[in-house]
Amino acid sequence: MAPLLREVFFTLTFIHVFLHVADCVKVILGDQFIFPVNCESGESGTLLRVFGHSTSEVATCHSGKWTVKMYKDRMMINSSKIGFNRTVYNDGGVYELRFSKPKDPVQLEVVTAWRVSVVEDETVILPCNFKTTGRTGLTVVWEKNGKRLYVKNRSDGGTGPPDRLSMSTDWFTHGDLSLTVARVQPEDRGDYFCYVQDEHGNHSGNPTAVRLTVTEKKAHQVITSATPVNQTQSCSEQIKPWKTSTLVVSVFLLVAVIAVVNSSYPLF
Repeated sequence: MAPLLREVFFTLTFIHVFLHVADCVKVILGDQFIFPVNCESGESGTLLRVFGHSTSEVATCHSGKWTVKMYKDRMMINSSKIGFNRTVYNDGGVYELRFSKPKDPVQLEVVTAWRVSVVEDETVILPCNFKTTGRTGLTVVWEKNGKRLYVKNRSDGGTGPPDRLSMSTDWFTHGDLSLTVARVQPEDRGDYFCYVQDEHGNHSGNPTAVRLTVTEKKAHQVITSATPVNQTQSCSEQIKPWKTSTLVVSVFLLVAVIAVVNSSYPLF
């Protein structure tokens, strides 16, 4: 009877954790991640990693001081904060925060990312693919830095800045959910996440991450020096030197020809 009660207890604990999990927190593989909890003076608590029906201590907080129990080679402490200095793929999972004040557990999702670079004012495609065959009621969501940027389903044209963001009209047929960003601006740089929701609003499959780097376009350099050769020239101005050079060469050739003719056929 005791083993059965213990199993029921662990099951109820596991269900309790998942019922209170906040929105999934996505982080790109290799990036830092700081847990949303502070170890303040006079407070005690525990950061736990949930493994199925059991938990393991990651770190403990006592009187404003963290003590790391797991992942000692990658955990960092910054004042009252604690987190991973670099994430690995297996860090993804549920973490429970047992403190005096109730705190929602954290569901951490570690994703690999495409790295895309583009020059300002150019057009770029952020890749994302998903198997849509045999699926109905799907909604595509693109987020940037944790905020919804573009949402599209089969019944609408997509919500977002319509003048610069777009997806293929065949996205559902081909499973190509890539986002096209036109006239890229420096503020477009950042981390983008693409994922799919079913008709109930649940996430389906793993999200795709894209880290976009924008290089500012270098303006055409205009020298204001008084030296004429360094000034910007119009098309006609650029032709003038060529005309002058051609005239000079022509005069020399004409003189040379006359000299040759005179030497061959003297007039006197």
